[in-house]
Amino acid sequence: MSKAPQRDRTWRDVESAIEQTQGKTILFVTGAVKSGTTWTQLWLDAHPQVACRGEGYFFDKFAGSLQMVCNQASQYIDAQNQLKNIGHTPFPPIGLPVVEHLLRQTVLGCLSVYGADPSIKVVAEKTPSYVLTLDVVKMIFPEAKILHLVRDGRDVVISTWNHNTRTAGQAFQQLYPTLGTFVADMARIWTEHQQPALDAREQHGDEVKLIRYEDLVARPKDVMADVFAWLDVDQGDDVIQTCIEVTEFEKLSGGRKPGEEDKTSFFRTGLPEQWREGMTAEQQAQFWDVAGTLMERLGYGRT
Repeated sequence: MSKAPQRDRTWRDVESAIEQTQGKTILFVTGAVKSGTTWTQLWLDAHPQVACRGEGYFFDKFAGSLQMVCNQASQYIDAQNQLKNIGHTPFPPIGLPVVEHLLRQTVLGCLSVYGADPSIKVVAEKTPSYVLTLDVVKMIFPEAKILHLVRDGRDVVISTWNHNTRTAGQAFQQLYPTLGTFVADMARIWTEHQQPALDAREQHGDEVKLIRYEDLVARPKDVMADVFAWLDVDQGDDVIQTCIEVTEFEKLSGGRKPGEEDKTSFFRTGLPEQWREGMTAEQQAQFWDVAGTLMERLGYGRT
């Protein structure tokens, strides 16, 4: 008889870690692309009572694949039931409640890798696109809290344009040869990533919190203290100062001051209101035609 391979963890270890994790506060961090979610992940993780990682893609990529696999298995089970019909009650398919349970256990199993430590009170995961599937998130984790990052959509356009130009290369340039050709599509994407968070806040109240990138830049201590109070973890000055220092722009960028641009870096400038110089008046108007109503609702003025 062959022996099972030696492993550092077994399914029993995962089960035990899940038991230690699922009683804690579960937090998911969302937002449009280039809205400060990575920065937020890092300062959350710098808190001694919070563990935050990114990005798991559980509620979009994994959930769809899991559903597909279970559907295929159920089809095979049904085919075998019909083939071997001998008058007995057939074996049940893998129903949706089982799929949902598998999804929840998978998420908890992965969160438990870094969240089972007794000193951790909040186990968090950052996948920005979860904002598009918040109904699924709250169905599988009704107890979870949602922290959504909002950033001026015009700055999201500029930052995403630079990021995609750097990382996506020729394919992106062929699709969008100029910034002007990119503005309207990105304005729609930005809008699609804000409305679900507003809807979820209206439906779930205090379980959903929205914070603004610009406020984090201007008043990091106040914003972090508010978030930590919401999470019911230590809000002491020393703790917050550590979170600020560990994730300040100069440290994340490798020594640059805020405003010193490096187009090859993920942390490019670290400053808001890049759109004032980065977009023409025509491009600004183009963006506002698509997203202006939602921008005003979120507290941003046209000028």
